[in-house]
This record gives sequence, C-alpha cells and structure tokens, in this order.
Amino acid sequence: MLKAQQACELRHGVLPYGDTLHGPDCGCPENWSSKSIRAADLADASFHQAFRRFQQGSLTPCRHLTIAYMLPHHNVTGGMKCLVEHIKLLVSRGHKVIAAHRSDTADTAMPPWTTVQASVDVVCRLHQRLGDVYPASEIDVVVVGIFHQVAELLVGIAAPVLYWEQGHEWLFGDPVRFQVQHNYKKQDQLFHMVMHLPVALAAVSGAVQSILSQEFGRASTLIPNCVDCERFRPGPLSSHPYTAVLTAPVCQQGSQPKPGVRSVLLVGNPALQLKGFDVAIAVLAAVNQVLPLHITWVCQNQPTAALLPALLASGLRIHLHVDPPQEVLPELYCGHDAFLFSSRYEAWGMPVLEAMAAGLAVVATACLGVDTFARHGMNALLAPPQVSTSPLLHACQLVHAKRRSKANYSNERKA
Repeated sequence: MLKAQQACELRHGVLPYGDTLHGPDCGCPENWSSKSIRAADLADASFHQAFRRFQQGSLTPCRHLTIAYMLPHHNVTGGMKCLVEHIKLLVSRGHKVIAAHRSDTADTAMPPWTTVQASVDVVCRLHQRLGDVYPASEIDVVVVGIFHQVAELLVGIAAPVLYWEQGHEWLFGDPVRFQVQHNYKKQDQLFHMVMHLPVALAAVSGAVQSILSQEFGRASTLIPNCVDCERFRPGPLSSHPYTAVLTAPVCQQGSQPKPGVRSVLLVGNPALQLKGFDVAIAVLAAVNQVLPLHITWVCQNQPTAALLPALLASGLRIHLHVDPPQEVLPELYCGHDAFLFSSRYEAWGMPVLEAMAAGLAVVATACLGVDTFARHGMNALLAPPQVSTSPLLHACQLVHAKRRSKANYSNERKA
C-alpha cells in the first residue's frame, strides 16, 4: 500500500491534523503516486482545457443546458445553501435544472427550508437510480454535492459528472474519520477511492484546491461561494423572538442588551465539534468578566449535553434562535457589536461572509477556507484555531470599541 511518506513529499502544512491523509488501507490504489497517468489525470486535463477555451472565448455556449443537481441531504448547511443558490441562478438564466435527491421519506428533492424551485423536482427512492426517475439521455451534465454519489453516477449516467468539493471531515483529516462507528472509517476509504475516479473536480476555495492537489494529485477548478449583499446588510438588532434562553446561575441579564453591554453573535451547529464552540464559550466567558456581554446564538439545534457543563459554568446568558426560517436569517445578523467564529477548519465559512455583509466586526479563526476572503486587520481579526488567548484579545478589542466607523463597515462588506 501507499506509504505516508511517499504521499506527502510536496505538502506544505495545508492540513489541520497531521501531515497526510494517507496511511495503510486508506483506500488509495497501490503506488498511485508514481509517474503513471491515471484516468483521473486525463479527466482533469480535458476539463481544464475546455475551461481555458471558454475563458479565451474559443468555446462559446450555443444552447441552454439540462443540468441535474444531486442534492446530498436536506440539512441547513452553508454548502447546501450554495447548491440551492446555484439552482436558482441557473434557472433564472434559462437552463433546465433537475433537482434530484435520494430518500424514502422526502416528498421533494428541494429542501423544505427554501422557496427556490427547480425546473424539475425528482426523488429517487433508495432502490432507484437517477435514470429510473428521469430520462438520462436528456441530461447534459450532473453536479454532485457529496463524494458518496460520484461512483454511481459515473456508471449510471452517460453525461459528464462534476463534483463540487465544499469540504467535510474526511477532506481535512478530522480524527473522527478513524471511528468504526457510523461507518466513518469506510466512508474515509470511499473518499480516497473516489478521488482517483475520472470525475471533473471543482473546489470552493484555494485551501480545498491545495488539499486535492497535494493529497491526491488532482487539479480542480475554483468555484467560490458568495453572499447576497441585498439580503445580508447592516441594520438594527432583530426583535424576532428567541427560541430559548440558556441562563448560567450567576447571570442576571435581560432579553435585550442593556446600555454598556456588548452584543456578540454566534452562528453554527452545536453538535459539530469542528465548529469549536467549546473555545468560543471559554473566550466569551473570559471577556464577560471584564466587559458585560449579551450573547445570541443562531443554530440548527439545541446545544448538546456535552456543552452544557461549560455553558452553565460560563456565567453567560445565551439567547438561542434554533432553526430559524431562512427568510429571517439576514435580520438575525443585524445590529451586533461583534461576530465570533471559532471553527477548527472550514472549506469556506459562510457565516463569516454573511456577518461581514451585515456589517459586523468579525473575530474568527484562520481556519483555511476563511482565509479566502478574510484579511487580518482589514475586514476581520484572525487567530489560530484552538488557541483561546488570541481570539480573547481580539474579542476584547472589538467589544470594547464604542462605535465602529463607516470605513469599518465598508471594509467588511468588500470582503
């Protein structure tokens, strides 16, 4: 099998955990890093040649396309929101977009939290393939949202397949990938296998491009995310009612910030360890000792039992917006003094970009993808992941400021 030292000769510390994703039984073909040309390399060359011709104007569109989007799940994530936005934009430009989703329980392929509609909406039951629910011969290209779907579509559909890599635990080498529970180990092996298949690859950020190149020798095209600055814009604090309030025993604050109390926003799923909310709570608890804070947390679900002891010991009163409607989300970003983002790694970091668009002062970890648009001292204050002293200092600097200038708002919205 491929040895770790063979696979990481050209790496430059792009991974948050260790020096390599590879090891015994990692799932990669034997001796793949040799000089031999893979089918995947030919796919990369063909894709990039076509993309260069398009950029140069020698390859021009002659008709609208029929594009199938295989949506991996219905959870509210930054990646899913961007897939939905792709569908919206492509439909608006006249393309026929098929939204497809595999499920035995869902009624629609499009997630229930969006009002965006595809041209065609099809649900594949678990025993079906895309060709069973839509004529495969009519599809020009298939866009895949998660690596699990790549092999099936390469075999089952004659059209080209584009996998848009937006990040996951296996890409960044999160130690959770070694767990046998939930088949995480087998999923990690599957990811390694898929990276050697002849599928066109797109990456959401330069960080993802670097990992795909250095770990798997793959060339990917950059398709970055974006934010709608007409929806996410500065405004007053929201009056939308909280779902719940977590109150530490020593905390006596009310439901709205009092004069002199600084408002700090958190956004993200408490159940995901990669989001680093243990660090965020420790930072906010320390700042709260010298500068009173009003904490708002927009999250997909209630904080987990593992976080509760730290929350109760923090002395903080945390106001929760649990799974708010997406049309309300831009309003919930408005009016806070600072936004704190504590992820250990991210392929992009959509909440940071949304907070910048809302004109918030941002304290964030320099967690790979965020570096695409965040510049320390210009539109954010960045700190190393999992080191609480730097974000603590940055948070103090921001929440202690009485008022941010219009120039600050301008820099944040130019991210």
